[in-house]
Amino acid sequence: MNSDFRVINKKFPKIEAIEKVTGRLKYSGDYLFPGTLHVKILRSPHAHANIVSIDTSKALELEGVEAVITHEDVPKHPTMHQFLFIPNVMYYDSFLLENKVRHFGDRVAAVAAVTPEIAEQALELIEVEYEELPSILDMRENFSADAPKIHTNAWRGDTPIIVENNVVDEQEKVYGNMEQGFAEADMVIERTYRTSRPNPAPLERTVVTCVPNTAGGIDIYGTTQSIHAMRKNIAASLDIPLSKMNCHWTYLGGSFGAHIHTGWIEPICAFLALKTGKPVRGEKSREEMFLAYGRHPMEVTVKTGVKNDGTFTAMDVEVIDDTGAYAFSGGSKMKLTAGFCLSMYRCPNKRVKGTTVYTNTPPLCAMRGAGNPQAHWAVETLVDEIADKLDIDPVELRIKNHIGEGETFYGQSTDVICDIVSCGTEELMRQGAEAIGWSSRNNKETGSPYIKRGIGMARGFHTSGAGSSTPSNYIMDYAGAIVKMNEDGTAVLLNASADAGGGNRSGYAAMIAEELGIDYEEVILPDADTNTTLFDVPTHASRGNYGTGLAVVEATKKLKKTLLGWAAQILEIPVDDLVCKDKRIYSTKDEQKTISLVDLLDKSQARCLGSPVGEASIRPS
Repeated sequence: MNSDFRVINKKFPKIEAIEKVTGRLKYSGDYLFPGTLHVKILRSPHAHANIVSIDTSKALELEGVEAVITHEDVPKHPTMHQFLFIPNVMYYDSFLLENKVRHFGDRVAAVAAVTPEIAEQALELIEVEYEELPSILDMRENFSADAPKIHTNAWRGDTPIIVENNVVDEQEKVYGNMEQGFAEADMVIERTYRTSRPNPAPLERTVVTCVPNTAGGIDIYGTTQSIHAMRKNIAASLDIPLSKMNCHWTYLGGSFGAHIHTGWIEPICAFLALKTGKPVRGEKSREEMFLAYGRHPMEVTVKTGVKNDGTFTAMDVEVIDDTGAYAFSGGSKMKLTAGFCLSMYRCPNKRVKGTTVYTNTPPLCAMRGAGNPQAHWAVETLVDEIADKLDIDPVELRIKNHIGEGETFYGQSTDVICDIVSCGTEELMRQGAEAIGWSSRNNKETGSPYIKRGIGMARGFHTSGAGSSTPSNYIMDYAGAIVKMNEDGTAVLLNASADAGGGNRSGYAAMIAEELGIDYEEVILPDADTNTTLFDVPTHASRGNYGTGLAVVEATKKLKKTLLGWAAQILEIPVDDLVCKDKRIYSTKDEQKTISLVDLLDKSQARCLGSPVGEASIRPS
């Protein structure tokens, strides 16, 4: 780490620290507006059913109820839940409300009332007749001949598609010669692993408030990892112009993937805000949070051919991905898992086949390293068994076969192709082994025949965002930032990147301060919105400081270049001789030739030299 840094690599307080510990920091649930209506959603008691009839008359008669909507009242435009996929591959399979429910807790109707309690009471007055249908609760049931159909129609981009056998997406990639690879092996081992559906359970529950404005649009304050994705999703779901939506940035109380997708509560509240002309607020209960999110359960079958010296000759992977009742991400999690399976170890002959299927269970999200844990758990468990059967140290087997510098890995899909330019896997494995006492792992006596103690080690990796050296046709990673200066020498960052508690906004402030030679406290990060910020994909996959940070630094460098150019004119010295430090611009050849940033900004403004601003929009790789 560069020891010359003034701010980076030093301790500095989080920008929001004082507001957070004093309770003044505003999360999405803290935005309250006069006359706000509260939304509650009637949810299905069945895993799979048609809605034969629905009567809302008694609910509408309840004092304090302002609106009740069912599938008969809402626009028939596919709802959009995506967050960073190329438009022509985005997958749509639902509407705001439908005459069919596909999982326990699925949406049936929505009520807007003057209090949450009245809205809850109104739900009990809605009369619904259901026709129960056979359901699929296990992903394997889709492969039986008489499996019930959960969906029959969907859209990929603007193209209608027919859903067959409840299959959302399929993919197969083959590299090398599989038959030859297994023939060359001294041992072939095949195992199947199944994963569960844990819930991310962030401390903050999903809240959204939609406020009609005088321009005929809506201001939206919601719990999201991307205000730009939320705006696109709500506008598309209601089929109204994007310019009518303005989503406001708020802090997140954790997320872990729970807030990366736009669900149905957001466009439902937006629709009711337009319908009633009043602010509308929806907040999920903890039960609803558990019904809405979770990691994709998968069945991963790994077949590996290996020589007696531990060299892998072939690896065949089949992935079945359960997306729940709706495919918020299409087949992306299956493709992520496939990509990570391909990228774990060097092997000349590889095949990966993946299938994403529906079940009558709640829809799932891009939870913590989406698609990654499923792949690593399956492959690493098998590698341990291979090491045991060959009597090879599991650490040495991993070091022997891991991919490294100059090779390729598939970071966020088999379509996201990345070149490895540096690799510290062996160093990390050896340091880790030493730190945990790996060499003495068999000497862990407890003094009791009933208590056993052991040590395990596995390796894994994840990407920082979804960028690659060449653009993907499937997934995008894009960041934008605007940095400008005030006349008093302070800097302002306009950026849409979410902060779920990790402190990436503080990181951006440190980057700007370092580049401009000003104090960390002199960088201002206002709560932004989609009308004032450049497009930025969600904060996910640990991309905040890296992906968006690259855009912040590039925008700051452009601003600094402008400042140095103005200083060169005013000081009448070559621009290449100038540097920014200590809130001034100096000549590197004569420090007596200098000008403060405040003085520079004053003089450049008087001379109408332009605006002190830098902008960057980049695709991190």
